[in-house]
Amino acid sequence: MLDKGGAVDPDFVSSYKAARAAGITNIDAYMFACTGTQPTGVACKSPATQLSEFQAVIQSNNMVVGHLWFDVEPTSGACNAWNLGSSQNLALAQQWTSLLRQSSYKWGIYGNGSVALYPHKQLASLTTSNCSNQWTTMFASRSTNIGSDLPLWAVQDDGTPGVSTVTTFMGGWTTAYAKQYNLGKLY
Repeated sequence: MLDKGGAVDPDFVSSYKAARAAGITNIDAYMFACTGTQPTGVACKSPATQLSEFQAVIQSNNMVVGHLWFDVEPTSGACNAWNLGSSQNLALAQQWTSLLRQSSYKWGIYGNGSVALYPHKQLASLTTSNCSNQWTTMFASRSTNIGSDLPLWAVQDDGTPGVSTVTTFMGGWTTAYAKQYNLGKLY
């Protein structure tokens, strides 16, 4: 999704087709929805509309995907995602996860319970008890649960592969389905 109120990325289909042409068959996709206020003044489409449009692109292009991942991370700039305050962010996240559960696709949450933008060498010793994290910039506390029944793709930039090495859980999750442990790599 782009910052145009929640429009589907125009490169989504061509990227998918390029991956298939390269012989990649195990393909997931993620959705970075419009969830905040935009300095451009463009209002976000409703969650139902954004989700419907995203899934329609997948269906109309006969895309075969494993999981779809709903990206829950704060941003600044053109999108300003998850900047509505902890109560409104929670209500919006719960609205989204309710819609994801109703979908015919397998959805999960891509989220960061660790400190944002720290080199992995500094994160090696961080745990849930000794670090600030992205989750608490969006929600009231690290334990705020928006949908821990959905799989978690955990972001923990510690340079260590393996989902069993995730230590920075948040939101009720105690296990991870996938882990992003280094920029550009997923395990």
